[in-house]
Amino acid sequence: MWRWDRWGTVDYDGPAVGQAQVIRRLSGSMARGAALVGGVTSLICIVVATVAEGLPGLYGAGLGGLLATGSALLTPALMLRTTHLEPGAVMLASFGGLAAKAILLLLALFTLGGAPALHRTSLAVTLLAVFVTTTAAEAWAGSKLKILIGAEPDSSNV
Repeated sequence: MWRWDRWGTVDYDGPAVGQAQVIRRLSGSMARGAALVGGVTSLICIVVATVAEGLPGLYGAGLGGLLATGSALLTPALMLRTTHLEPGAVMLASFGGLAAKAILLLLALFTLGGAPALHRTSLAVTLLAVFVTTTAAEAWAGSKLKILIGAEPDSSNV
């Protein structure tokens, strides 16, 4: 049985056993935490940007929050796709997701930053704030997971 904690991560009653179960729990908890924290951070940035800059601030911060929160789900998705592979491949996918997320957000900033309807600073600050907070939420989710190290119960190593 599992339950939600106040950070949006899932706290399971028992430890995760085996790599596949660990990765599934970890990626699910990371995705939930990143979505929750990204949404809250985006809303705060949208309110501040709208008050400070009006509609261009609203559009810039709204687009920045949407892009950054959406890209935060890239790492857990890549981890899920590599569940059946070796642990090194899962770690590479996790790092690749972080690097790809940073590159995508920089590309979005440089391509969309010049749009006349968007306030460039609101876009940039929201992208950065959501990137940092969702990455911290993913790390928090990883630290909350209970892992049982050893052979899987159904393995033939017994």
